[in-house]
Amino acid sequence: MSGHATTLLFGGDIMLNGIQPSKDEFAGIASLTASSDLSFGNLEIPLTDSRTPTSRKSAAEVKARNQWILKANPAHAGFLFQSGIGAVSLANNHAMDYGSTGLRQMTGLLDQFKIAHAGAGQTTDEALTAAVITAKTGKKIALLSAMGFVTAKAHWKVTPATDQTAGVAVLDLAGRIDDRAKQRLSDWITAAHKSADLVVVGVHWGVERKPLPTPYQVNLGRALIDAGADIVWGNHPHVLQGAEMYHGKLIMYSMGNLISSLPAQNGFFQVSIGDDGQQAASFVPATVHGGKVSVLDGAKGKAATKTMHELCKLLLRKYPAPVSIAAL
Repeated sequence: MSGHATTLLFGGDIMLNGIQPSKDEFAGIASLTASSDLSFGNLEIPLTDSRTPTSRKSAAEVKARNQWILKANPAHAGFLFQSGIGAVSLANNHAMDYGSTGLRQMTGLLDQFKIAHAGAGQTTDEALTAAVITAKTGKKIALLSAMGFVTAKAHWKVTPATDQTAGVAVLDLAGRIDDRAKQRLSDWITAAHKSADLVVVGVHWGVERKPLPTPYQVNLGRALIDAGADIVWGNHPHVLQGAEMYHGKLIMYSMGNLISSLPAQNGFFQVSIGDDGQQAASFVPATVHGGKVSVLDGAKGKAATKTMHELCKLLLRKYPAPVSIAAL
Protein backbone atom coordinates (compact mmCIF):
# COMPACT_ATOMS: atom_id res chain seq x y z
CA MET A 1 0.00 0.00 0.00
CA SER A 2 1.52 3.32 -1.07
CA GLY A 3 0.78 6.89 -0.08
CA HIS A 4 -1.09 8.13 2.97
CA ALA A 5 -3.91 5.71 3.75
CA THR A 6 -7.52 6.71 4.41
CA THR A 7 -9.09 4.59 7.14
CA LEU A 8 -12.83 3.91 6.98
CA LEU A 9 -14.85 2.23 9.74
CA PHE A 10 -18.05 0.25 9.08
CA GLY A 11 -20.60 -0.87 11.64
CA GLY A 12 -24.06 -2.37 11.32
CA ASP A 13 -27.68 -1.55 12.07
CA ILE A 14 -28.31 1.32 14.50
CA MET A 15 -31.43 0.08 16.34
CA LEU A 16 -32.21 2.86 18.84
CA ASN A 17 -35.83 1.88 19.56
CA GLY A 18 -36.26 0.92 23.19
CA ILE A 19 -33.06 2.69 24.25
CA GLN A 20 -33.11 5.77 26.46
CA PRO A 21 -31.00 8.56 24.91
CA SER A 22 -27.72 8.82 26.79
CA LYS A 23 -24.11 9.90 26.30
CA ASP A 24 -23.12 6.37 27.30
CA GLU A 25 -24.77 4.47 24.41
CA PHE A 26 -21.86 4.95 21.97
CA ALA A 27 -19.09 5.84 24.47
CA GLY A 28 -17.54 2.37 24.15
CA ILE A 29 -16.55 2.95 20.51
CA ALA A 30 -15.35 6.55 20.80
CA SER A 31 -11.67 5.61 20.51
CA LEU A 32 -12.44 3.39 17.52
CA THR A 33 -14.23 6.11 15.56
CA ALA A 34 -11.55 8.63 16.59
CA SER A 35 -8.87 6.40 15.04
CA SER A 36 -10.75 6.32 11.72
CA ASP A 37 -10.98 9.03 9.08
CA LEU A 38 -14.70 8.41 8.49
CA SER A 39 -17.15 6.07 10.26
CA PHE A 40 -20.38 4.58 8.87
CA GLY A 41 -23.53 3.05 10.37
CA ASN A 42 -26.95 2.06 9.04
CA LEU A 43 -29.55 4.23 10.79
CA GLU A 44 -32.27 1.61 10.79
CA ILE A 45 -34.90 3.24 12.99
CA PRO A 46 -36.40 6.66 12.18
CA LEU A 47 -35.69 9.35 14.76
CA THR A 48 -39.11 10.94 15.00
CA ASP A 49 -42.00 11.69 17.32
CA SER A 50 -44.56 11.38 14.52
CA ARG A 51 -47.67 9.41 15.44
CA THR A 52 -48.76 8.50 11.91
CA PRO A 53 -47.37 5.09 10.94
CA THR A 54 -47.04 3.67 7.46
CA SER A 55 -50.15 2.04 6.01
CA ARG A 56 -48.07 -0.41 3.94
CA LYS A 57 -47.48 -2.70 6.91
CA SER A 58 -50.90 -3.93 8.02
CA ALA A 59 -52.10 -4.26 11.60
CA ALA A 60 -52.47 -8.02 11.01
CA GLU A 61 -48.86 -8.30 9.83
CA VAL A 62 -47.60 -6.31 12.80
CA LYS A 63 -49.69 -8.41 15.23
CA ALA A 64 -48.30 -11.60 13.68
CA ARG A 65 -44.78 -10.13 13.88
CA ASN A 66 -44.30 -10.54 10.16
CA GLN A 67 -43.70 -6.79 9.99
CA TRP A 68 -42.53 -4.19 12.49
CA ILE A 69 -43.25 -0.47 12.69
CA LEU A 70 -40.59 1.22 14.77
CA LYS A 71 -39.30 4.64 15.79
CA ALA A 72 -36.81 6.11 18.26
CA ASN A 73 -36.45 9.25 20.33
CA PRO A 74 -35.19 12.20 18.23
CA ALA A 75 -32.88 13.10 21.13
CA HIS A 76 -30.60 10.26 19.99
CA ALA A 77 -29.38 12.46 17.12
CA GLY A 78 -27.03 14.49 19.32
CA PHE A 79 -25.47 11.38 20.83
CA LEU A 80 -25.11 9.83 17.36
CA PHE A 81 -23.13 12.93 16.39
CA GLN A 82 -20.97 12.60 19.51
CA SER A 83 -20.27 8.95 18.63
CA GLY A 84 -18.04 10.00 15.76
CA ILE A 85 -20.20 8.29 13.13
CA GLY A 86 -20.13 10.75 10.26
CA ALA A 87 -22.23 9.02 7.61
CA VAL A 88 -25.36 6.84 7.71
CA SER A 89 -27.28 4.79 5.19
CA LEU A 90 -31.06 5.24 5.21
CA ALA A 91 -32.22 2.76 2.56
CA ASN A 92 -33.70 0.16 4.90
CA ASN A 93 -37.06 -1.39 5.76
CA HIS A 94 -37.84 1.00 8.65
CA ALA A 95 -36.80 4.45 7.41
CA MET A 96 -40.35 5.06 6.14
CA ASP A 97 -42.19 3.53 9.11
CA TYR A 98 -43.56 7.01 9.91
CA GLY A 99 -43.86 8.22 6.34
CA SER A 100 -42.51 11.35 4.76
CA THR A 101 -43.08 13.30 7.99
CA GLY A 102 -40.88 10.96 9.99
CA LEU A 103 -38.26 10.91 7.26
CA ARG A 104 -38.18 14.70 7.00
CA GLN A 105 -37.75 15.07 10.77
CA MET A 106 -34.92 12.51 10.82
CA THR A 107 -33.01 13.96 7.86
CA GLY A 108 -33.47 17.43 9.34
CA LEU A 109 -31.80 16.26 12.55
CA LEU A 110 -28.97 14.61 10.61
CA ASP A 111 -28.42 17.81 8.64
CA GLN A 112 -28.47 19.84 11.86
CA PHE A 113 -25.68 17.69 13.31
CA LYS A 114 -23.84 17.47 9.98
CA ILE A 115 -24.15 13.68 9.71
CA ALA A 116 -24.11 12.75 6.03
CA HIS A 117 -26.89 10.46 4.80
CA ALA A 118 -27.91 8.64 1.63
CA GLY A 119 -30.57 6.19 0.52
CA ALA A 120 -33.82 8.05 1.25
CA GLY A 121 -35.33 11.32 0.13
CA GLN A 122 -38.34 13.24 -1.04
CA THR A 123 -37.92 11.91 -4.63
CA THR A 124 -36.23 9.00 -6.40
CA ASP A 125 -33.38 11.20 -7.57
CA GLU A 126 -32.74 12.46 -4.06
CA ALA A 127 -32.82 8.94 -2.61
CA LEU A 128 -30.40 7.58 -5.23
CA THR A 129 -27.97 10.51 -5.05
CA ALA A 130 -24.66 9.94 -3.29
CA ALA A 131 -23.71 11.78 -0.14
CA VAL A 132 -20.15 13.03 -0.64
CA ILE A 133 -18.09 13.41 2.53
CA THR A 134 -14.55 14.72 2.91
CA ALA A 135 -12.62 12.37 5.19
CA LYS A 136 -9.97 13.64 7.62
CA THR A 137 -7.29 12.85 5.02
CA GLY A 138 -8.98 15.09 2.45
CA LYS A 139 -10.21 12.19 0.32
CA LYS A 140 -13.77 12.58 -0.94
CA ILE A 141 -15.92 9.54 -0.15
CA ALA A 142 -19.26 9.01 -1.90
CA LEU A 143 -21.90 6.97 -0.04
CA LEU A 144 -24.65 5.35 -2.10
CA SER A 145 -27.39 3.43 -0.31
CA ALA A 146 -30.22 1.26 -1.65
CA MET A 147 -32.58 -1.59 -0.83
CA GLY A 148 -31.52 -4.90 -2.34
CA PHE A 149 -34.50 -7.17 -1.65
CA VAL A 150 -35.42 -9.64 -4.37
CA THR A 151 -39.13 -9.03 -5.02
CA ALA A 152 -41.09 -5.92 -5.94
CA LYS A 153 -43.63 -6.84 -3.23
CA ALA A 154 -40.93 -6.77 -0.54
CA HIS A 155 -39.75 -3.39 -1.78
CA TRP A 156 -43.29 -1.99 -1.91
CA LYS A 157 -43.69 -2.67 1.82
CA VAL A 158 -40.81 -0.34 2.67
CA THR A 159 -42.05 2.57 0.49
CA PRO A 160 -39.76 3.15 -2.48
CA ALA A 161 -39.28 6.77 -3.47
CA THR A 162 -40.95 7.94 -6.70
CA ASP A 163 -40.55 11.00 -8.88
CA GLN A 164 -43.24 12.72 -6.79
CA THR A 165 -43.17 11.02 -3.37
CA ALA A 166 -40.72 10.39 -0.55
CA GLY A 167 -39.21 7.01 0.12
CA VAL A 168 -36.11 4.87 0.03
CA ALA A 169 -33.81 4.07 -2.87
CA VAL A 170 -34.40 0.64 -4.39
CA LEU A 171 -32.40 -1.65 -6.66
CA ASP A 172 -35.44 -3.37 -8.13
CA LEU A 173 -33.63 -5.97 -10.25
CA ALA A 174 -36.15 -8.83 -9.86
CA GLY A 175 -33.41 -11.02 -8.46
CA ARG A 176 -31.46 -11.09 -11.74
CA ILE A 177 -28.01 -9.66 -12.39
CA ASP A 178 -28.34 -9.57 -16.18
CA ASP A 179 -26.77 -7.14 -18.67
CA ARG A 180 -29.47 -4.55 -18.06
CA ALA A 181 -28.93 -4.71 -14.29
CA LYS A 182 -25.16 -4.46 -14.73
CA GLN A 183 -25.53 -1.36 -16.88
CA ARG A 184 -27.86 0.24 -14.35
CA LEU A 185 -25.39 -0.41 -11.53
CA SER A 186 -22.51 0.91 -13.62
CA ASP A 187 -24.36 4.14 -14.48
CA TRP A 188 -25.26 4.72 -10.82
CA ILE A 189 -21.75 4.17 -9.50
CA THR A 190 -20.03 6.00 -12.37
CA ALA A 191 -22.10 9.12 -11.61
CA ALA A 192 -20.95 9.00 -7.96
CA HIS A 193 -17.31 8.61 -8.97
CA LYS A 194 -17.45 11.95 -10.80
CA SER A 195 -17.53 13.81 -7.47
CA ALA A 196 -15.49 11.46 -5.24
CA ASP A 197 -12.24 9.57 -4.94
CA LEU A 198 -13.89 6.46 -3.50
CA VAL A 199 -17.42 5.06 -3.74
CA VAL A 200 -19.00 3.05 -0.91
CA VAL A 201 -22.28 1.25 -1.68
CA GLY A 202 -24.50 0.33 1.26
CA VAL A 203 -27.07 -2.37 0.47
CA HIS A 204 -29.96 -3.58 2.62
CA TRP A 205 -30.48 -7.22 1.68
CA GLY A 206 -30.56 -10.86 2.73
CA VAL A 207 -32.52 -12.86 5.28
CA GLU A 208 -32.74 -11.91 8.93
CA ARG A 209 -30.79 -14.00 11.46
CA LYS A 210 -28.99 -16.08 8.81
CA PRO A 211 -25.17 -16.21 9.15
CA LEU A 212 -24.66 -17.13 5.49
CA PRO A 213 -25.57 -14.68 2.70
CA THR A 214 -27.99 -15.72 -0.03
CA PRO A 215 -26.83 -16.37 -3.61
CA TYR A 216 -28.45 -13.10 -4.66
CA GLN A 217 -26.49 -11.13 -2.06
CA VAL A 218 -23.24 -12.58 -3.34
CA ASN A 219 -24.14 -12.06 -6.99
CA LEU A 220 -25.21 -8.46 -6.35
CA GLY A 221 -22.26 -7.68 -4.09
CA ARG A 222 -19.74 -8.86 -6.66
CA ALA A 223 -21.64 -7.13 -9.48
CA LEU A 224 -21.42 -3.83 -7.58
CA ILE A 225 -17.64 -4.17 -7.39
CA ASP A 226 -17.52 -5.07 -11.09
CA ALA A 227 -19.61 -1.93 -11.74
CA GLY A 228 -17.00 0.28 -10.06
CA ALA A 229 -17.74 0.32 -6.32
CA ASP A 230 -14.69 0.46 -4.06
CA ILE A 231 -16.43 -1.07 -1.04
CA VAL A 232 -19.77 -2.86 -0.63
CA TRP A 233 -21.28 -2.65 2.85
CA GLY A 234 -24.29 -4.86 3.58
CA ASN A 235 -26.83 -4.79 6.39
CA HIS A 236 -30.27 -6.13 7.39
CA PRO A 237 -29.79 -9.71 8.70
CA HIS A 238 -29.05 -8.34 12.23
CA VAL A 239 -26.27 -10.92 12.67
CA LEU A 240 -22.72 -11.03 11.38
CA GLN A 241 -22.11 -12.66 8.03
CA GLY A 242 -18.76 -13.29 6.36
CA ALA A 243 -16.80 -10.82 4.27
CA GLU A 244 -14.45 -11.18 1.33
CA MET A 245 -11.95 -9.31 -0.80
CA TYR A 246 -13.20 -9.47 -4.38
CA HIS A 247 -10.77 -8.09 -6.98
CA GLY A 248 -8.97 -6.60 -3.98
CA LYS A 249 -12.06 -4.74 -2.75
CA LEU A 250 -13.99 -5.43 0.43
CA ILE A 251 -17.53 -6.81 0.45
CA MET A 252 -19.20 -7.01 3.88
CA TYR A 253 -22.39 -9.03 3.69
CA SER A 254 -23.83 -8.15 7.12
CA MET A 255 -22.36 -6.29 10.09
CA GLY A 256 -25.07 -7.23 12.60
CA ASN A 257 -26.55 -4.68 15.00
CA LEU A 258 -24.20 -1.82 15.78
CA ILE A 259 -26.46 -1.03 18.73
CA SER A 260 -29.81 -2.39 19.96
CA SER A 261 -31.88 -2.73 23.10
CA LEU A 262 -31.26 -6.50 23.05
CA PRO A 263 -27.84 -8.08 23.65
CA ALA A 264 -25.92 -8.79 20.45
CA GLN A 265 -22.56 -9.95 19.17
CA ASN A 266 -21.38 -7.54 16.50
CA GLY A 267 -18.25 -5.95 15.14
CA PHE A 268 -16.70 -3.41 12.82
CA PHE A 269 -14.47 -3.51 9.79
CA GLN A 270 -11.69 -0.97 9.68
CA VAL A 271 -10.43 -0.57 6.11
CA SER A 272 -7.27 1.31 5.14
CA ILE A 273 -7.08 2.42 1.50
CA GLY A 274 -3.82 3.72 0.07
CA ASP A 275 -3.47 6.33 -2.65
CA ASP A 276 -2.87 3.41 -5.02
CA GLY A 277 -6.28 1.99 -4.13
CA GLN A 278 -4.96 -1.05 -2.28
CA GLN A 279 -7.13 -2.08 0.65
CA ALA A 280 -6.26 -3.71 3.97
CA ALA A 281 -9.19 -4.75 6.17
CA SER A 282 -9.25 -5.78 9.81
CA PHE A 283 -12.16 -6.96 11.95
CA VAL A 284 -12.77 -5.31 15.33
CA PRO A 285 -15.00 -7.48 17.59
CA ALA A 286 -17.63 -5.74 19.65
CA THR A 287 -20.71 -6.43 21.73
CA VAL A 288 -24.00 -4.80 22.69
CA HIS A 289 -25.29 -5.02 26.24
CA GLY A 290 -27.76 -2.85 28.13
CA GLY A 291 -28.32 -0.62 25.12
CA LYS A 292 -24.60 0.22 24.88
CA VAL A 293 -21.97 -0.86 22.35
CA SER A 294 -18.36 -1.59 23.30
CA VAL A 295 -15.26 -3.12 21.75
CA LEU A 296 -14.29 -6.62 22.91
CA ASP A 297 -10.70 -7.38 23.89
CA GLY A 298 -8.80 -10.20 25.60
CA ALA A 299 -10.03 -13.78 25.30
CA LYS A 300 -13.56 -12.75 24.36
CA GLY A 301 -12.25 -10.54 21.57
CA LYS A 302 -10.05 -13.33 20.20
CA ALA A 303 -12.96 -15.78 20.27
CA ALA A 304 -15.23 -13.31 18.45
CA THR A 305 -12.58 -12.64 15.82
CA LYS A 306 -12.15 -16.38 15.29
CA THR A 307 -15.91 -16.65 14.74
CA MET A 308 -15.72 -14.00 12.02
CA HIS A 309 -12.81 -15.88 10.40
CA GLU A 310 -15.00 -18.98 10.30
CA LEU A 311 -17.88 -17.05 8.74
CA CYS A 312 -15.51 -15.81 6.02
CA LYS A 313 -14.30 -19.34 5.32
CA LEU A 314 -17.89 -20.61 5.21
CA LEU A 315 -18.79 -17.88 2.73
CA LEU A 316 -15.96 -18.75 0.36
CA ARG A 317 -16.61 -22.50 0.56
CA LYS A 318 -20.23 -21.88 -0.41
CA TYR A 319 -19.51 -19.21 -3.02
CA PRO A 320 -15.99 -19.75 -4.41
CA ALA A 321 -14.62 -17.25 -6.89
CA PRO A 322 -11.19 -17.37 -8.54
CA VAL A 323 -10.41 -13.77 -7.55
CA SER A 324 -11.85 -13.88 -4.03
CA ILE A 325 -9.90 -14.24 -0.81
CA ALA A 326 -11.02 -14.06 2.79
CA ALA A 327 -10.99 -10.54 4.17
CA LEU A 328 -9.19 -11.56 7.35
